[in-house]
Amino acid sequence: MVSNFFFGLTLLFYVGLISINNSQPNTSGEAGMGYGLALFALGIGFAICSLILTLGIARKSGFDWVLTEGAARNVLIGAFWLSMAATTFACAVFKWEWHEGEFPKFLRWLAANHGNIWIPLLMLIPYFILLNSGMRSAVSPNMYKIPLVIGFALGVISSLGLLVGWFNISEKQRIAQIERSENADKEIHEGNLKTIAAYKISDPQITILSFTGRFHDEDVRSAAIAKIKENPNWENELLELLDNEYYFTAVYTFLDGNKVDHPEKFLEPLNRSIFRLASNIETTIQDANNLQSWTFDSYGIERLLRALNEQFIGLGTDFRPAIVKIHEALATERPERFKKVQFDIQRTVDNWLKTNQK
Repeated sequence: MVSNFFFGLTLLFYVGLISINNSQPNTSGEAGMGYGLALFALGIGFAICSLILTLGIARKSGFDWVLTEGAARNVLIGAFWLSMAATTFACAVFKWEWHEGEFPKFLRWLAANHGNIWIPLLMLIPYFILLNSGMRSAVSPNMYKIPLVIGFALGVISSLGLLVGWFNISEKQRIAQIERSENADKEIHEGNLKTIAAYKISDPQITILSFTGRFHDEDVRSAAIAKIKENPNWENELLELLDNEYYFTAVYTFLDGNKVDHPEKFLEPLNRSIFRLASNIETTIQDANNLQSWTFDSYGIERLLRALNEQFIGLGTDFRPAIVKIHEALATERPERFKKVQFDIQRTVDNWLKTNQK
């Protein structure tokens, strides 16, 4: 009784799929959206009801002739149902919507030749026979076996075609994403070069310092450094920024990988900036409403430590006490909800202290 009920529902969804594809739909605007939603709902309904119907027939031993081993038989019947449901829905979709080069052309041929009508019948007619024990015993087994075998073969081939199409679409999307990313990077790169080219000696140095980092594209970095050094007073401007409570960390970007002409002038301003940085870190932790492992990445601490090692260690100023203050600041007691947060930069600071012992 239940199986007969779901056979009727499957039949209704099947008729609905045929009706909605009877004439070419309006696929623009709200009408197109309505058509797509209706097609999807009918396809899902057909798939679910036909699955329940398939399970009902299997429970009544309607597929015992397929294979003797139960588990393998269930897998085969499941594959049959899935391939038929997928092929039926694909034919309904491809009848009026087709994008050349995505799916194999035989799927278009099936759809154009009313595959959404006759392919499901390769399942529905045998199912109708298998549901009625009296009819099943009265007809030749070939009446339901042959259509099911043909339907299974056609469904598997079509499903493989759908997989090929899915891979094609995925590959196109991947390539398109790469192209979009490359175009975006190119726009940013060109924008950076334009910003640097427009820089004048009278402009604040801070506006292009970020382009001087060692990990920037070489042409961008070289252009920014050249612009900065056009100003004969460029080192003094860097020193002024080091004593600026808001912009001093930007100088670390320049010092990381770019030699200054008079490193001795930078020793005390650098040392003061590190103590200021430690104080800022401590305040940030105490007042934080969101602490993450990467919270202090933007402070340029790693850049600072590299710069110290490369051009300022051994010139008469001991930076270790200031770095110890950074270490202590990072260990400032966190608010209760951030107790377990460990900052990524902590290990870098600890390693610097270990390798720069007195």
